[in-house]
Amino acid sequence: MKRTTLTLLISGLLSTNAMAMAPNTDLNLMPYPQDVELGSGTVSIDKEFSIFIKGYDSDRVQFNAKRTMERLYRQTGLPMLHWQAESEKEATLVIDIRKGPKDEVQNLDSDESYQLEVTNGQVRISSERPYGAFHGLETFLQLVTTDANGYSVPVVSIEDEPRFKWRGVSYDTSRHFIELDVILRQLDAMASAKMNVFHWHIWDDQGIRIQLDNYTKLWEETADGDYYTKDEIRYVVNYARNLGIRVIPEISLPGHASAVAHAYPELMSGMGEQSYPQQRGWGVFEPLMDPTNPELYTMLASVFDEVVELFPDEYFHIGGDEPNYKQWKENPKIQQFIADNNLDGERGLQSYLNTKVEQMLEERGKKMSGWDEIWHKDLPKSIVIQSWRGHDSIGRAAKEGYQGVLSTGYYLDQAQPTSYHYRNDPMPTGITVDDKLHSGEKFETYDWVKPRNKGGPRKGNLTIIEAKDGTFRAFTDYNGKSREEVYILEYVPGVKFRGHFDNFMSYTEFNYEFAGGKLKEGSYQIIGNVRWPATGELIAGSAIEGSVIPEPNGGYPAELKGDEKDLILGGEITIWGENLDSMTIEQRLWPRSYAIAERLWSSQELTDERSMYQRMSVMDTWSEISLGLRHHADATMMLKRLANGADVTPLQTLAKYIEPAQYYARHWEKWISTPNKGDLYNQYERLNRFADALPVESLAVYEMNDLVAEYAKGDKAALAKLALHYQTAALAAQQAEPIFANNVASVDTVKVAQATVKVAELANTLIDLANKGESVRAADVAEYQRVIDENAIILDETIVAIVKPTENLLHTLAK
Repeated sequence: MKRTTLTLLISGLLSTNAMAMAPNTDLNLMPYPQDVELGSGTVSIDKEFSIFIKGYDSDRVQFNAKRTMERLYRQTGLPMLHWQAESEKEATLVIDIRKGPKDEVQNLDSDESYQLEVTNGQVRISSERPYGAFHGLETFLQLVTTDANGYSVPVVSIEDEPRFKWRGVSYDTSRHFIELDVILRQLDAMASAKMNVFHWHIWDDQGIRIQLDNYTKLWEETADGDYYTKDEIRYVVNYARNLGIRVIPEISLPGHASAVAHAYPELMSGMGEQSYPQQRGWGVFEPLMDPTNPELYTMLASVFDEVVELFPDEYFHIGGDEPNYKQWKENPKIQQFIADNNLDGERGLQSYLNTKVEQMLEERGKKMSGWDEIWHKDLPKSIVIQSWRGHDSIGRAAKEGYQGVLSTGYYLDQAQPTSYHYRNDPMPTGITVDDKLHSGEKFETYDWVKPRNKGGPRKGNLTIIEAKDGTFRAFTDYNGKSREEVYILEYVPGVKFRGHFDNFMSYTEFNYEFAGGKLKEGSYQIIGNVRWPATGELIAGSAIEGSVIPEPNGGYPAELKGDEKDLILGGEITIWGENLDSMTIEQRLWPRSYAIAERLWSSQELTDERSMYQRMSVMDTWSEISLGLRHHADATMMLKRLANGADVTPLQTLAKYIEPAQYYARHWEKWISTPNKGDLYNQYERLNRFADALPVESLAVYEMNDLVAEYAKGDKAALAKLALHYQTAALAAQQAEPIFANNVASVDTVKVAQATVKVAELANTLIDLANKGESVRAADVAEYQRVIDENAIILDETIVAIVKPTENLLHTLAK
């Protein structure tokens, strides 16, 4: 299979196949409904707008009707003083709910379908149950537009229901405390995206943020006074319930237990007299709860009793991830317990604990959920596994009959291209490339090694097969993960290879040059937007006698069939709090969450990334107006803080052309930033850098990549627009440099401004050549590439994003 990838819009991240298969998306809606029939004409929204509730009514229904009016006022500014219609006939909007909720507490089986009809001067939202109507109101609010004639919604017929039952956000408020008003605002935003699960991560190494009447040291001695009272939690749960959102607590065990260890060290698995400091750092730590200690179950029972009373949802999350078994391995008493009970080592001991916890939760009317590590054959099929390990893990669990929710690929605490998240479907699909060598075909396999700033190197291989018709296909075995197709962007056998795939945590691009059977110096992988050097050599190929394509060292990806697919319940965004606080968390979540919400709600065939970006841009502004989201307002405030009284405009302009280093690169930069590595990889690290105020991706640079591609196709007019971008970026950088230099928080950002100017100057040189119809001399290509490479590195946790279109332009002119 030969597959090309467009540079348009997202420069190598947007697939032609995705565009070709996309259903029609005429309206600016996210998530896009399952079935939309757009008619002609509109229904006006004016001061006479009114709502009539037909059929089932309740406090929750009234809450959502009133909330709709409040937001309609935000969107239009029109006073609508008589919005409660006396009759169905006179109403502008009719909410017709046929029946009340089937169960008092919303659950997986709650009906969320709705119909929306705009015709004959009226809007009608119909649903079997209230939850569908709530979603219909969100669609209605997204439909409201304005022009010179007034406000209106288009004549349209919509039939809609979610593809997946579980569409959530796992929200970390332990590592950094997140203020209550921010949480409530996120619930509003979640509802607007038709998300229905708020997974509240209130318990981790760095703090336990929930008030408890018993075992009070859990929060008194670990949360620095920043915790949620029981009344606040009840308020959040009730507010979410009104919006049709379930709230699930997470109480982590047996690992991520440093806070418990600090408060109650006797519950840990160390030997002798135990004492543990308050944990401020990030990572995986030694304290591990002792499953052989009866006092542990007394504590857990007390905590469960109090937490269950606050959270009515049927599920209760126990964490279970990343246990460090060191204490269990080194404790003779625990090892004897494992032997006496014929347990399967430390993994079996964790399963023993989970089985007891599952029984405790069942006694309290709860079903257990947890991360991949809880999966064990001894646990009942009622549990839900939340996967951070990816499709391999969730797929294999489903093969064994277990329900799962995918979080891999939805980590929004990481800066990543939204297109990467959008392509990430929760449903495992199996291998997508023919990895077998057929008669008349040739192949080459290269091993590669990529270092990291923290942790060991990543290793893998890349195999390229040339078919008899001269087309190529490629795949990789990436660091023990299952075999994945690599989409080829450019390949000259024995000379160079460029291709990309989405690994389980990031967009990954191979940029390799070959010489003498090895990867040449300067070969690299792009992870997100960061270049990482790679080394390697040819280990197998048709020219090497007796060699064969290596077997996949991570096996093949799971492929689900029939009823197995029903076990994939959906997905959860994860927003971990190491580098986020109340001021920065919103811009990581929004507007990107709309794209993931669409992947979880809408048709699997909806894959047009260009449409996604266009509609997400509309949602970006709409969410500020309709919901009051502060992702842009908070970023502007941070830039004003850096400007220190100077004009903030240059910083705002430069921010359009710079990106935060993506994936975990910023974490690793913090790790290596001090002579004693890790000294600032903790709660003491500042979150006031230029990088902290940046959007996760540069839409301006995507446009610049478009312009380079248009020029490559013969459109010389694109050069003038491209030149304007570079001039704008360079001027902003020049003006920003002294501003950065005058603030202790941005002194290190001066080099970002300087690098921007250097790259822009090179780009202008290339544009001058292009305008003259000249190509780049072979003697100059290496020097120009050197300038690009020198400025493509991480600078103060950022990437000068204009490097990409500049390199594309250089390659275009060098051909």
